[in-house]
Amino acid sequence: MGMLAALNIVFLAALGLVGGIVAGLCAGWASWLWLTGTIGQLLSVATVLLFLLVLFSGARVIGWAVGAKWGPGAFAAGWILAGVLLTGYVAGGDVVMTSTVPTYLFLYGGVGAVIVATVLTPETGDKVTTDGGTSAPTRGTATPPQSD
Repeated sequence: MGMLAALNIVFLAALGLVGGIVAGLCAGWASWLWLTGTIGQLLSVATVLLFLLVLFSGARVIGWAVGAKWGPGAFAAGWILAGVLLTGYVAGGDVVMTSTVPTYLFLYGGVGAVIVATVLTPETGDKVTTDGGTSAPTRGTATPPQSD
């Protein structure tokens, strides 16, 4: 694995960690919305499901751009670490994320979304050279033109 791939892994894991923490803190409003009544509950669940769809799509785009499972896998590792950090206790004894349906849906659904996106990512990065050839023809191997 080259240096650029290692830097990509570090960057994608950091992106997953920071994105997970920021999204988790911003998703706290869904817990508040859950307490406002039936319409608030429907809106909070629908919003979290929409967010999970965007998260899944983003992880799939990472896999498409990288062309290997390690891209969304690194992002998933950072995202899962963010979820672990958000479920811990802070110094005052408070929890960062409350125990409501949207929060559990966000935490477990987010983990499921990035893992499924990683599993569904096809390995396409080395397909060009797997047959032993190269992507560019070598000198002297071109076929002569055919006459009609």
